[in-house]
Parts: sequence; C-alpha cells; structure tokens
Amino acid sequence: MQIRCQNCHKPFALSKEVVISALDSMAAENLRHYNASCPHCRRVNRISMQELQRAAPDWERQRGEREEETE
Repeated sequence: MQIRCQNCHKPFALSKEVVISALDSMAAENLRHYNASCPHCRRVNRISMQELQRAAPDWERQRGEREEETE
C-alpha cells in the first residue's frame, strides 16, 4: 500500500503483512485509525480502516481462518 506523507509529501509503502496486522489490532482494540510513521520525517500519518481494507480486501476471510486455526 502506497502512502504519501501528510507532512513531507514523500511516498512510502506499507507491506501486506503490516496492513493485515494493523487491521487485526484495530479490530481487537476497536480503533478507527492506524498510525503509520513516515520513514523520512518520522511524523505520524493517520490511516483509516477503510483505506487499509481497500489494500487488503480478503482480510475478513483470512481473519476468520486464523481464528479457526487457533481454536
């Protein structure tokens, strides 16, 4: 997932694993935004759950499969 920093305007990427773990933690803690730090200026960028879900559309199905494996 490509992000453009809101402060320095440089692009940076979030890997699929980071997006999925962010969605998992947001769902567990009932959060609405994920804080992604820019690697260039170290400022925090807020990313909404909807944006993250667009980057990982099969997250709900994978989440259900992971929960079944842990049981």
